This record gives sequence, structure tokens and C-alpha cells, in this order.
Amino acid sequence: MNESSEILENLINSFAKLPGIGRKTARRLAYFIINSDSSTAGDFARSVIEAKNKLGLCSICYNLTEHDTCEICRDNRRDTGIICVVENFSDLYLFEKLSIHKGSYHVLGGLISPLDGINPSSLKLSQLFDRIDNNDVSELIIGLNHSVEGDTTALYIADRLKNKNIKISRLATGIPIGGEIEYTDEITLKQAFRDRKNI
Repeated sequence: MNESSEILENLINSFAKLPGIGRKTARRLAYFIINSDSSTAGDFARSVIEAKNKLGLCSICYNLTEHDTCEICRDNRRDTGIICVVENFSDLYLFEKLSIHKGSYHVLGGLISPLDGINPSSLKLSQLFDRIDNNDVSELIIGLNHSVEGDTTALYIADRLKNKNIKISRLATGIPIGGEIEYTDEITLKQAFRDRKNI
């Protein structure tokens, strides 16, 4: 299609705003939607709008939920004294899928990255520290990527909690330096979780 269409370009630009989606993939997705029957395109649009309107953040751990608190925080069988700190929902989902953590979580919503303008106040760190101050927390598992940003965030958390009587551990380095948890194979992630190190 050589003819330039503002509507098509708007659709491509919308897809290109998604993480990990470049212009080429955005164009393919746009063509897929255009070539789909109206029902498929309508279902897709409704799903996006419904997710945006009905999903929010858990008031305790900042996981995705349709309610005030997420299913994990409402589960009385979970050990609320052990909190696993994760960067995002994808990482939490992976830990849950592998059934390697039976405690609670805290989703930061990113990692400290001054070059990208992300400082501690941009994340859910103060909420984490409030949770620890107001609850009987015995262990904090830092389940963050082994990257410059992940290390910076882990050290910041450990430094802020150094005077607390709390065990702080971090995933072992079976996860490659610079590697992301989301893309780590299940066996490596399970081993890294089991072999986590105290900070």
C-alpha cells in the first residue's frame, strides 16, 4: 500500500508505542487488524478498553487486580512475613507460574535509572518501606534483574533497611548479568530463587 493514510499511520504509531514493538512489527499488527473481520477487530478494541477501565493496582502490593486487593494478598495461606520485591507484573506472574514463592509480593513498577529520569520517588519504594514498618516482615527477597538498574535498586533497598531486623536476600546469579527475569528459563530461575544470597 503506497498510498499514505493518516488513519493507518495513527494505528501503526499506536502499536509502535508498545514496549518491544518496532515500526515493522507495528505495521504488521496494523495490517492484521485491518485485514481481520469486524468481529475480531471489535473484540480486540473492546478488550483493550475493558482492561484499561477495569484493571487497577492492588492497594497492598501493586499487582494488577480487578478489586481493591489482588488474589494473592487476599489469600490467607500466603506468608505475609516474606515479601518478594519484583520490578513488574510479568516477573510476579513468572514467580507464581513456577510456584517458587509462597509469601507476598511488592511490585515496584520499574527500577532506579537516573539516566532515564527514574528515581526512587518514581517507584513504589516508599510504599514498600511503609509496609515493612507497619507489618511483621521477617524476610525481603529482592527478585530484581542483575543489571545496573537492578543492582542500583537492590542496593538502595538494602541501604534503607540496614537498621531493620529483617533478612534481605537476592536471587543468585544463575541469571546472567544484564539478563532479564522475564526471559530466564524456568530451571535457572528456580535455582536462582533457591540459592538466593543475603545482602
